[in-house]
Amino acid sequence: MKRAWILFLILLITFSSYAFSQANLYHLIPKEAASNGKLGVVVKSLTQGKSVFEYNSDKLFIPASNIKVITSVTALSLLKPDYRFKTELYSGGEILNGILYGGLFIKGYGDPTLTTQDLSLMVYKLKEMGIKEIRGGITVDDSYFGQDRYGKGWKKQWRGNPFCPPIGALTLNHNKYKVHIRPSKPGKAPVVELEPKGTSVNVINNAVTGGRKSTVLIRRLEEGRTILIKGRIPLKASPAVFEVTVSNPAIYTGSVFKKLIEDSGIKVQGFISTGETPTWANKLYTHLSEPLYTIINQYNKNSINLIGENLFKTLGAEILGPPGTWEKGSKVVSDFLRKAVSVEDEFNIVDGSGLSLLNRVSPQTMIKVLEFAYINKPIFSEFISSLPIGGVDGTLKRRFRMSEVEGRVIAKTGHLNNVNALSGYLITKKGEILVFSILANGLGWKAVEFQNALLTHLVDCCESSI
Repeated sequence: MKRAWILFLILLITFSSYAFSQANLYHLIPKEAASNGKLGVVVKSLTQGKSVFEYNSDKLFIPASNIKVITSVTALSLLKPDYRFKTELYSGGEILNGILYGGLFIKGYGDPTLTTQDLSLMVYKLKEMGIKEIRGGITVDDSYFGQDRYGKGWKKQWRGNPFCPPIGALTLNHNKYKVHIRPSKPGKAPVVELEPKGTSVNVINNAVTGGRKSTVLIRRLEEGRTILIKGRIPLKASPAVFEVTVSNPAIYTGSVFKKLIEDSGIKVQGFISTGETPTWANKLYTHLSEPLYTIINQYNKNSINLIGENLFKTLGAEILGPPGTWEKGSKVVSDFLRKAVSVEDEFNIVDGSGLSLLNRVSPQTMIKVLEFAYINKPIFSEFISSLPIGGVDGTLKRRFRMSEVEGRVIAKTGHLNNVNALSGYLITKKGEILVFSILANGLGWKAVEFQNALLTHLVDCCESSI
C-alpha cells in the first residue's frame, strides 16, 4: 500500500510539473495567434519519446524553405548519401587527325553544382584526347528534365532574382552570372564585363560615369536575354557587381563551354544548339559531382533553392523515369512520406525548395520527418550536419548569438512574405534531444520573437517535466 502511494505521488508530481511547463509555453503564444490558425507548433523529446508541447499540430501551413527538410531526407533515403550527378560529353562522329566530326554534345543530368571550373576540366580532357578542332558545333542536351523552368506557385515577379533562377538539367553556376561595372571617363559609359566569359546576353549600357553617389542598376528584359544598365557610377568608385539569373540554362552552359574550348586553342566550327544526344553518339567523358551528402550540406546551410529543385526533379527521373518533372518529384516525395515515414496528415508538396505558395504541411508532418531521420542512422549524421547551427553557421549564423541556445539549435529556417518557419533539433542543458517544428503564416516578426522565446524556454527542459 505504501509503495503504491509513493508511486502515485511520483506520477502526480511528474504530471503537475509537465502541466506547469505546458501552461508556461502557452503563455508564450502571441495574442495575434491565440484564436486563429496563424501558428502551429510541435515539440517532442526524442530522448524519452514523449510530447512536450503541441499547438495546432495538424493544421496546414505554407512551410517556405522548411520543405528542404523533406526534400533532403527523401533524397538521402532514396538516392543514398554517396549518389553523384553526372554530366557527359559525346561526339557525333569519329575523331580523325585531331578533328572531331559530327559535333560535340554535352548532356546534363541535373547536377546543381556544375561550375565554370568543371567545364575547364572537361576542356582539358578534350585536349588530352588530341582534339584540335570540332566540326558540327556544340549541342546542349537538357532533356533529362522537363522543360518547365519555373515551378507552380512561384510568383512571376520573383523571376530574375538570384533566389529564383530557372531550372534545367544542364545547369551552370546556379544559373547565374555576374555583371561587373566600373567607371571609365567622366560623362562616358562605364566599362561592363560579364563573368564568366562567354555569357551570352545582350547588354544595353545607358549608364554614365560621374556623380557623387552610385545609382547604377540593372534590369532584365526579354526574360533575361537582354539586360539594361542605367544610372551613374562615380569616377573613383569601386566596381559595382550584380548577380543576374540566366534566361536559358542550357544555352548559357553551352556558350561558356564554347568560349573555354576556343580559348584553349581548339577551333569550333558551327553554332550552339539545343537537342537530344543521339543513341549512337560516342561517349567521350563523364564528369561526376561531389557526393550527395556534400551537396545537401550546401543546400541546407545556405538554403540554395536551385539545389532543391534539381533534387526534386532528379528524384522523379531516377524513380519514375526521365524526364524529371515537378509532378513526378511530387509523387515520389509524397509516396515516401506516406509509405516510409508513415505520415497520416494531409499535405501538398509541389516543389523541392519551398518557393511555391501552394506547398502545405503541418508541424506534425515535419516532426515525423525529423524523427524518421533521427532513427535512420545511415542518413542522420549527414542530414543533421547539413542543418544550420544557431549562432554558428548558415542561415542561423546571425541568430541566437550570445544566447542560452547558441550552438544548441540545429534547424532549418524558412522565410517568404509573411511566412516564418523553423524546424529541427534542440539539445537542452540537461542533455535532452528535442525535435521541434514552428510554422507561422501571417504573424510577421511576431513569429520570430515566438521562436526565440520558445527555444530559450525549452533549453532548460526537460527531465523533470516529461
